Amino acid sequence: MLDKSPGTYILLMTLARPRSVEIGRLGVRRFEAGLFAYVGSARGPGGLAARLGRHFAGTGPKRWHLDWLRPHVEVVGALVREGRERVECAWAAWVAERAAGCVVGFGSSDCRCPGHLFRVGGFRAVGRFREAAEAELGAEFEGEF
Repeated sequence: MLDKSPGTYILLMTLARPRSVEIGRLGVRRFEAGLFAYVGSARGPGGLAARLGRHFAGTGPKRWHLDWLRPHVEVVGALVREGRERVECAWAAWVAERAAGCVVGFGSSDCRCPGHLFRVGGFRAVGRFREAAEAELGAEFEGEF
């Protein structure tokens, strides 16, 4: 279980069927079914526990792009690493190398990355993706908050 430490995370979500979703100022985007990975960081009050608790619950005001998508997906877990180092964009680049596609502009309005949301693949991709992130990023899997 996470504490209030800051850190970086990859939220793993599945979308059961293709759909179009309005994502705030990004407008309507089309999402294919499958496994999605959203890369983020938690530096504010409550750290990783608060941020991931919010994402898992899917509650709260629509503040981030993910808040618009969250009602349409099922969260299956998160890969996390506690620490103050700013590795969010490096992690996004790592995911991009393994992803089937990037949702351009999603979650990257405060950096120069093309996006921080990726379609990783089909529903069975979660095991392979998790193993690679644990080995290569030093991330730990968290499934309950």
